[in-house]
Amino acid sequence: MSHYDDEAQAEQLKTWWRENWMPLAAGLALGLGGIFGWEQWKAHQQDRAVEAARMYEDLKTALVADKADEARSIGDKLKSDYAKTPYAAQAMLRLAQHAVDKARYDEALPPLAWVAANSADEQLRPLAKLREARVLAQQGKFDEALNRLDGAGEAYVALAEDLRGDIKLAQGDRKAARAAFEKALAASDAAAANRETLQRKIDDLADAA
Repeated sequence: MSHYDDEAQAEQLKTWWRENWMPLAAGLALGLGGIFGWEQWKAHQQDRAVEAARMYEDLKTALVADKADEARSIGDKLKSDYAKTPYAAQAMLRLAQHAVDKARYDEALPPLAWVAANSADEQLRPLAKLREARVLAQQGKFDEALNRLDGAGEAYVALAEDLRGDIKLAQGDRKAARAAFEKALAASDAAAANRETLQRKIDDLADAA
């Protein structure tokens, strides 16, 4: 290659650089900005998760001390500011359980409804509906309870059908109760602790077969 060829290539490179350095620099800046931005976002999310976890522990402590108002205040903060963290849904389940333990069933329903509608955990949403149904059944609101059971999900078929059977039996529909108990038994694990109880319920309804 001649000296003139080298000079021509050098001149072409200079020309190309003059025409393209700005887009290259901008792309580099965007790339670095994206990396640093992503790291900052991850750090921010981690900080939020740590704060939500701390608040959740405070809520549990308040419930143990039977400070329900304080616990609800913390729960409201978790719902409003940390709804996308798992701690918000867990806090609502804790609040609901505490209310049930105190036989304050009306107080248990709103947090359960929130979990059923807002939890990012696909397993928690149907669980919350199942627990709503139990609370409503405890209140004697059988039709509302049955409506909640329709959305209890496949993972909770055995529990949902067991409760459906109890409700139908309370309503005087022995045939529907037996059918529900049979579905619950069929859906339950072979090692499930309640299989014997389910079989006894079915046997007690032999006349409804």
